Amino acid sequence: MSAITQRRNPPRRRGMCPGVLAPMEVGDGLLVRVRVPAGVLPAASAKRIAELGRRYGNGLVDLSHRGNLQLRGVAATDMAALIEELRALGYVSEDAESEAVRNVLTSPTAGLDGTAVLDVRPCALALDARLAADRDLHRLPPKFGWLVDGGGQATLFDSSTDVRFDAVAEAVDGPLFRVGLGGTFEGAVVLGHCRPDDLVELAAALARAFLELRQTLAEPPRRMAGLVKTLGVEALRERVAGLLTGPHPSHAAHGPLPSPASQEREFSSTQISSPPPPSGGGSGWGQTPPTRLVLGSHPQWLGVAFPFGRLDVDRLEALAALTHEIRITPWRALLLAAPQDGAAETATALGGILDHHDIRLKLTACSGVTGCDVGTTDTHADGLAIAGRAAGLLEAVRMVHVSGCAKGCAHPGAADVTLTAREGVYDVALNAAPGGTPWRSGLTPSEAVTAVADLSVEELFRVR
Repeated sequence: MSAITQRRNPPRRRGMCPGVLAPMEVGDGLLVRVRVPAGVLPAASAKRIAELGRRYGNGLVDLSHRGNLQLRGVAATDMAALIEELRALGYVSEDAESEAVRNVLTSPTAGLDGTAVLDVRPCALALDARLAADRDLHRLPPKFGWLVDGGGQATLFDSSTDVRFDAVAEAVDGPLFRVGLGGTFEGAVVLGHCRPDDLVELAAALARAFLELRQTLAEPPRRMAGLVKTLGVEALRERVAGLLTGPHPSHAAHGPLPSPASQEREFSSTQISSPPPPSGGGSGWGQTPPTRLVLGSHPQWLGVAFPFGRLDVDRLEALAALTHEIRITPWRALLLAAPQDGAAETATALGGILDHHDIRLKLTACSGVTGCDVGTTDTHADGLAIAGRAAGLLEAVRMVHVSGCAKGCAHPGAADVTLTAREGVYDVALNAAPGGTPWRSGLTPSEAVTAVADLSVEELFRVR
């Protein structure tokens, strides 16, 4: 089961950029986000989506950090037809309420990676279905997110979300999920552990507990981290335990609940002390960006990225012809499952990035003037110009960010070098977020590119 979320947009409003969940119209038209539950996109579906993007959009496709596809440039007059086509494919929910809460991020290598603790696709799909069907959960805030990670070579340890289920080393009776609240694997508050079979019911109880407890506060938080910070994890644990043991109208429709004895084991303090990291991915745990672990040729997949996570429908269609299934990752890359012979060469010819050392992976940019009504510079072109002239700097840093405005929609945090556009010029800041104190200000795009190209690594590090 799959779904999309449509941005239902009023007339354009200045000061808003792509990536914001509030209703709006982006610079190149309406933006349609195609949700891909469990990150699994059959090749036939990918080809059909490419056809629809060509017919109803401007042919551009973005890969989001939440593991979704985004079709750009859809005209308001074509939106209804596009939605009906996607609904016929099974990619649209029946109502906007269920659509808004189906934010489940899943290990993109699930079922492909033999080093993972377990294949989490069934759990992720079951959670997606429960979120769609259980109207009690439709009251969750639209950004409320879930994560189901099976471990292995490309874990989601650094992805921050509201509720995360991370598979950890197997217990005597099988693998367990470590349940974390509000953050990354290392930053989340640990609630306890649960069995895979109990994940969906526990998730539903957590959602209801969040909704009930937030209403007791004068200013109800919209994210789990805020609730835990205000009330503490014990209050949430007690409410969840009561929901799992007490009667609820939805229980009869969704199968048996865990027994009280199993709940005691799952939430006991001994189960949550010194939690281990997901197994099978030690080489990348907390050190190597997952993007670099999935790119290129692997025994079960071919990893392909594109500059700024942007490709077009022709490339998507061509990649789909190389495999039976595409996996969408939260690192703005695609995985081709069991690719055909010669797929790597074809993907490279299409402009794909297969080498994790490619310096273009160090660049982040929003749509800029080509896709946002706030943008005044061609952020993608300027970013690629930096790649062409500042290879040495890019090899030494973690990120160079080209932002179309001070909001920093593509990356709101700090980067080693940040270019913030305003009225056709850039302010360049070092070790700062968009809009930070500039190192150089009021530079034309060509002057900004030259300034970054002339910046030495030594000078950059002195500013830190």
